[in-house]
Formats: sequence, C-alpha cells, structure tokens
Amino acid sequence: MKTLVANVQRTHGVSKTNGKPYDMHVITVLMPLQNVSQGNYNVEGYGTVPAEMVLDPAILHKFKNLKDPSYLDLTVEQVLMFGEIKNIVTDSTPVQPIQKAANG
Repeated sequence: MKTLVANVQRTHGVSKTNGKPYDMHVITVLMPLQNVSQGNYNVEGYGTVPAEMVLDPAILHKFKNLKDPSYLDLTVEQVLMFGEIKNIVTDSTPVQPIQKAANG
C-alpha cells in the first residue's frame, strides 16, 4: 500500500482509571479526502485527511529518520486482536521516485 506517512508513535504508561499498563504503536497516514453525500450526511473538501492504523512494534525503529511526511510502501496484514480482525502495518519500504524519460 503506497501512501503518505505523517508519523508513527508509541504511547505507553499506566492507566489512571484501572492501574494497568498499556503500550500502543500507531502509524498515521494521509489519505485523499473522500467527498460523501448520503442523505443528511455530506462531506465536501480537498486535500488529505489523517487515518491511523496499528503498527507492529517490531518495526518502529524503521521510522527513526522520519522527519517530514514521506511516501512509503506499507505491508498491511490482517490479524486477530482482542476478538476483532484488524489491519496492522508489518513492514515499510521507501517508494522510489518516478524516473522521467530523457527527451532525445
């Protein structure tokens, strides 16, 4: 899945409400805004919107040099998490720039 990646983040600590530890890894991608018209619900606009997906903790280090949004090719797999099937990003590679043909 080739997409524009805005950031990755790990959030961890201890819950104030129940005292249990938590550790979450998330990747935020920028997706094209989709215009929607469904009865009383309408969305119009241009540009991109952020979308979050679960990130495999084992690949967090691959993003250590991410400073600005970058186009990456993400490997997404479906896994069973907490009784639900979720998409999880399991790998990432840079997208090669498109080579322009030389004019003769």
